[in-house]
Amino acid sequence: MTQEHRQEFSQDSTTTSAQRMFGSQASMYATSQVHIHDNRLTTLQRMIAESPAPRRAIDLGAGAGFTAFAAAEYAGLVVASDLTREMLLETRRIAGDRGFSNVGLCQNRAEELPFATDSIDLVTCRAAGHHFTDLGAAFNEIHRILRPAGSLVMADSVSPEDDALAVWYNDMELRRDFSHVENRKVSVLLKMLEDRGLKVVEQHDERTYMMFNDWVKRTATPQADVVSLRRDFLNATPHARETFLIEPQGDDIAFAWPSLVFRAIKS
Repeated sequence: MTQEHRQEFSQDSTTTSAQRMFGSQASMYATSQVHIHDNRLTTLQRMIAESPAPRRAIDLGAGAGFTAFAAAEYAGLVVASDLTREMLLETRRIAGDRGFSNVGLCQNRAEELPFATDSIDLVTCRAAGHHFTDLGAAFNEIHRILRPAGSLVMADSVSPEDDALAVWYNDMELRRDFSHVENRKVSVLLKMLEDRGLKVVEQHDERTYMMFNDWVKRTATPQADVVSLRRDFLNATPHARETFLIEPQGDDIAFAWPSLVFRAIKS
């Protein structure tokens, strides 16, 4: 890992939908309580703590850096890796505020990691995989850069196994956030990992609890889409309301997305 990777990042000349979304909304994510800390981060951090102490770690899709900061409590060096420059600037600012001197920055795609083969002890990723253009390619790169027996500790939203619910869920997310790619079923994720030599040794089902008004505000969803999304939440089928814990609360709506938190080992 070079000095450049530890301290600096470069601007990608190609602007993607994720960069357009998160570049304009980086400050919102830096103050979003569900991103600063949630039950997924608690579980993820415990998994890191119970793993061999990593010398070098990479946090993919780092956003404003909160998962990187959790890893930095145990690792010698953590590189916060993200596609969006504005997010990395928030990471740099917050790392300084929190006194982390072992957090570096790198701007890159998850599908093209600028790190040497077999050079990384730990890869973390929280609430980002569903934005990756090609998650399979990202898993290939993770396997490549991890040392033998290195760990991937990941948390992400997942779809129910029921096809109709999976379609509804992904439709809601895509209409709210144009950078959304796909929330995959747990069965699909586990097969993708197995096929790439990443053996899951621990996994937990979690829920991410949210409020509708904050959910759409965070992504600056256009008002016309907010109106149609609110209508579709309120008119969701009984099965969807039960699965996603949809409950009107005054002029807001409480709900919860299913998530998977897991630790996989490179074999």
